[in-house]
Formats: sequence, C-alpha cells, structure tokens
Amino acid sequence: MKWLFKFDKDKWQKRQRQMQKNLRSMESIRKINRELILFFKRNHEFFHVERCIEDAAGDPIAIQKMFDSIPVMASDLMSGNESFQFVATARLSFLLSTENPPIDVQYGLQHKLYSVRALYAIGKGSLEQAVVVIKHGAIPMFIRLLCCSEECYQLKELVAAALGSLASQSPDFRDYVLQFGTLTPLLSLLDNHLEPPMLHEKIALLRACSNTLAIFCQGNPAPSFNQIRSALPILRRLIHLNPPVGVIGEVCEDACLCLSYQSNDVCARLVMLLGLSDGKIVEHVLRTVGNIFKGVDSQIQILINNGVFFRLNAILMHGSNSSVLRKTCSAISTLTARDRNQIQVGIYYGFV
Repeated sequence: MKWLFKFDKDKWQKRQRQMQKNLRSMESIRKINRELILFFKRNHEFFHVERCIEDAAGDPIAIQKMFDSIPVMASDLMSGNESFQFVATARLSFLLSTENPPIDVQYGLQHKLYSVRALYAIGKGSLEQAVVVIKHGAIPMFIRLLCCSEECYQLKELVAAALGSLASQSPDFRDYVLQFGTLTPLLSLLDNHLEPPMLHEKIALLRACSNTLAIFCQGNPAPSFNQIRSALPILRRLIHLNPPVGVIGEVCEDACLCLSYQSNDVCARLVMLLGLSDGKIVEHVLRTVGNIFKGVDSQIQILINNGVFFRLNAILMHGSNSSVLRKTCSAISTLTARDRNQIQVGIYYGFV
C-alpha cells in the first residue's frame, strides 16, 4: 500500500521548534504575571503594613502565618528593595513583641533568634537602615528580651550586639538608645555572670555585653557622666577579672575603654570643683588630683587640657584655708617630683 502523502521531516522539525518556542513564551508570560501579582501584593503591604499588624495582634492564626513567613521576610531583607525591607522590618519587630506565640516554646525562641539576627544585620548597615529599625520600635522589644526570665543566652547575646550596633551609628543614636533605660538590663546581665561558673560558661554573652557597654561609653562627644554613672561598680569588677587573657582580656579591654572615655568628663568635673568655696569639697578634689599626678603622662594631660593648673594657681594666689593651701602645695609637689619637664611646667604656670 502506498502512502497518500509524503512525510516532510524538515517541516515537522520546524513545527516542533515553533511549538517549543510558544511554550517558552507562555511560561515567560506566566512568570511575569506571577511577579506582577507578587509586586502588587507586596506594594499593597507596604502602604498598609501598620493596619495589617494591628489586625494580626491578638489573632493566633495570623501570628502563626507571620512566623511561618520568616524565610520570605529574610529574603525581602536581602533583596535590596527598600519597600520589601520596610515591610519585613515592621513584621519582624511585631513578632519580637509577641509574648505567647501559638507555637512550641523552643520553636518560638528559634524564630525570635532569626528575627533579632535579621534586625541586627539591618541595624549595623547604613544610617537610613538603622532609622527604619528604630522607627518600628525595635529598641523596646530588645530591652524586653534582655529582661526576660528565660535562659535563652544566645538570644540575649545577639540582642546586646544589636543594641550596640544601633548605638554605634552616631552619638545621637547612642543617646537615643540610652534614653530607653537600656543600661539597666545590660548591667544586670553583666552582674549576674561575673562569678564562676557563669563567668566561664557564658563568656560569649559577657563579651557581647561588655562590648555594647564600651560603645555606650564612647563617642565624640562622650555621654555625660550621669548617663553612665551606674556602670562604674560593674566596670570596677570587670577590670579585676583574672586572668586578663583571651576573651576575659577582651572584656577587661572594653572596661578600660569605658573608663578612658569617662576620664575626660570626670577630670573636667574635678577641675570645676576646684573653683568652689567649700573647703571640704576642694580638699577631697585636691587629694584626687594629687593621685592622678602620680599616674602616667596621658592622665596628667587630661587634667592639663581641662585647666587644672589655672585653678591651682588661683588657689595659691587667693586661697585662705590653710588645709586647702597645704594640699594644693602637696599636689604640685607630687607633679614636679616626677621629672625635670614637670618642673618646667610648674615654672611656666607660675607656681614658683
């Protein structure tokens, strides 16, 4: 039997290629449609994120869905799209505030750990990104996590680091973070972990807290003495940790850094107090100044920069209290006994 038509292989192959091309085009159209739907959905979330969060509050099912979408939030945070990052940050901040998530406790802590890690990554980025984290109320949420009674040390360690990253953006950010009373739970954590065996078991938490404390104490201008005065007892204990090597050495270094930044403010205050008329206060200040004169040159230079010699000269010229005059002479004697250069300084400022 003969075939009624002739098979054309070239035409068949051409038709197959055209069909495959059409299928790829249709798949591209479907992909574009999916991306458009996702784009409009997320942009809708951008403009209504606050209302969505308000609606989710108190709704266990909605909160559960948010927890389940944390991987999507993480992807949005890394997308580079500011709208997606804005919505993800707002949702993560809300999840951190939930007290009783409708999930297993350990699973919930793990989700909060992921949330804090994401906010930490944003907060240590640009200034604008840190503003977004703060704007959505991350600082009060961080403080609540620091104060929680649960022994989630890894979470608290990450929270302490996140607070430090926000405070390190600028002195204004640092002061803003301190306004929330952040120092109190941070010092409490340090206080509770300075004795064995906690000192060695939770050394990573101790290191994170001491590093954040160092960030709180530094900057130009440095924080006022009143802002960090409550840290002095803890700093005293930190610098006496032994042995000062390894991570414990780094903790001691953080404490020394805190004290070095605060020495400027303390010395300025001491110099100002030398001008008071109350002889008892001036006597105690002179004793402190004399002790500083026994220190290293950098410590003495801080007093000089704050005008201590002018104050001492004024006491010698116009003072009438014999005890104050005696202690002033003692302080000057301590300074000039160091070396010949200090004698020249005394002559320059008119002590001789």
